[in-house]
Amino acid sequence: MNKILIIEDEIIIAESLRIFLKKNSYEVSISSNVDKAVESLQHESYSGVICDINLQDRMNGIEIIQKFHQLDQHGPVIFLTAYSNPQVMEYAEEVTPYAYILKPFNNQQLLTTLNLALKNRENYIQPTQDTSVTEKLSKREVEILQSLATGKTNKVIGKELCISKLTVDTHVKNIKEKLQLNKKGELIRFVLSNRL
Repeated sequence: MNKILIIEDEIIIAESLRIFLKKNSYEVSISSNVDKAVESLQHESYSGVICDINLQDRMNGIEIIQKFHQLDQHGPVIFLTAYSNPQVMEYAEEVTPYAYILKPFNNQQLLTTLNLALKNRENYIQPTQDTSVTEKLSKREVEILQSLATGKTNKVIGKELCISKLTVDTHVKNIKEKLQLNKKGELIRFVLSNRL
């Protein structure tokens, strides 16, 4: 049975989702605050995570997921939010969620999204080892790809590699052209699927 973690501080929404998902053969845990969410992610493994972005706590949902982004055992992430702010969406994209669903949402829509996310999970983590593609990348480009996969921004990557953000931006652009990928999320999936 697939085990799902719901990170949601509005307990009525969380409980309603838990009941609905349980009726659809999911095992569900709820974390209603940052401390519970962090503890759950540290000590349990989940098939997937449904996370509200706007938690009324010291961290938001994106920051929580970013903290655990490198851990494969938590499966795909679906963000829930009441806001469609482009800056928030761009920030959320850095941790490569499977989906970004606006509140109020339809339970059936969320279930369909979750089912698809779990079905496609194998595509994210199953190695393809297309060496002809990875051989096109320079050592520096591979380093940058690996850093992107940990959820780091181009600015942070630049600081760590002692190069400018503009240089990182140029490398990312070249990588996208070489791999024929358009979004940062696709690059991260490429890293995971090829075990770089």
